[in-house]
Amino acid sequence: MTDMIAWNLAFRCGTGLGKAPGRTVEAALPSQPPSGWTGSHGPGVRWEHWPRSLNTGLPMMHVLTLWLPADFQRRGAQFSGIAIFAGEGQFAVEDEFPMPSAESTDPFLRDLAAAENHPGLLRRRDLIDGEFAILWLMHDELAAGPTAPRPDLRAKGEHVDESQGTNAWDNVEPTTDIWLIPRVDPNAGKTPVELWGDQVGPDGYVHPSTDAGSLADWAEPLFARSHLGGTAFPIQAMPDGLTPWYLELEEISGLNFGGGGNAQFDLESDTFDWACG
Repeated sequence: MTDMIAWNLAFRCGTGLGKAPGRTVEAALPSQPPSGWTGSHGPGVRWEHWPRSLNTGLPMMHVLTLWLPADFQRRGAQFSGIAIFAGEGQFAVEDEFPMPSAESTDPFLRDLAAAENHPGLLRRRDLIDGEFAILWLMHDELAAGPTAPRPDLRAKGEHVDESQGTNAWDNVEPTTDIWLIPRVDPNAGKTPVELWGDQVGPDGYVHPSTDAGSLADWAEPLFARSHLGGTAFPIQAMPDGLTPWYLELEEISGLNFGGGGNAQFDLESDTFDWACG
């Protein structure tokens, strides 16, 4: 896998590209079409398949949708990309799920009764019970482009989200194009592992820091960027179970990893972790 490419996620920032939405322009816009988008509009899935939080029943907040390079299509070529969603937070109350009913006079409960799990749904919870979801998407669902969630169906004061999480109706972010840009990274195609000093991983993975504790020159331009594969920069310990095919996300599009944190979503092993600074 030494010839595998790692990729930075670069975001449209006005007339150019930046490392996150709203940041300083670092490069010109590419000539090729975008590789995805971030913001409140999700992929072109049926509304019934839009993931719902397990306790509040609210539609989860869309974070990003991304066409994946062939090496990262770990569920097979029929699943050309992914979408990531964030949902209820640590204060969601278990066993208080709204009672959905197709006959209810409450449009939210009727809508919830029609909800189904998307065939490519993978749910994850963090250590403080925050909820996330990954959808593995087929070509047509990606090609549909940014698709708005259904308008808020709740009556005023009803089904309020008090979990300190996010949902598709209360957390609205602008749609921003994403491009995948090749990342010059000596760890592309290698498995991230915890290293100390000048240790080297079994497949040649190298530490991004020097013995003095600062980032190596090659690692400086890679730090604090959302990316696919290559060198991982977890804020605390390296998660167990990462493979070369992972997505590391910084705090973009309404994500909150404790302020200055980031997360790792592994597309091969399904490992998920995040930490704050």
